[in-house]
Amino acid sequence: MYNKYNVSPKDQRTLNGIVFDSKFEMQAYDLFCKFLGKKYFERSPKYELQPGFRDSNGKAIRSISYVGDFLINYNGVEYLVDTKGMETPVFKMKEKMLLYVHQKSIHKLKSKKKVLAFIEQMKQ
Repeated sequence: MYNKYNVSPKDQRTLNGIVFDSKFEMQAYDLFCKFLGKKYFERSPKYELQPGFRDSNGKAIRSISYVGDFLINYNGVEYLVDTKGMETPVFKMKEKMLLYVHQKSIHKLKSKKKVLAFIEQMKQ
């Protein structure tokens, strides 16, 4: 059964004591661990896209950040990976901001098959 945010129950997306945002992200983590090893990637890398500030009335405006699923550093090459079922308008906007501010592209993986192909491509 899913909750109101259409996310699987916590116990179905927990692996090694880590609660993931989705079952697919958990599966991707498991595959990266098996085929690359934990030393080659980190979870939830965060990038600031716009700093916080105060408006003309003194009201605090929060910063805008993008948090990816994985940052993989394999053979000296960095890959920012996001496991996506659906790209929302907010995601698309943040993707453009990330490219502009940090010159980073996101590798969007949408299936287990694509994760495995991505791992094979990195290893070549």
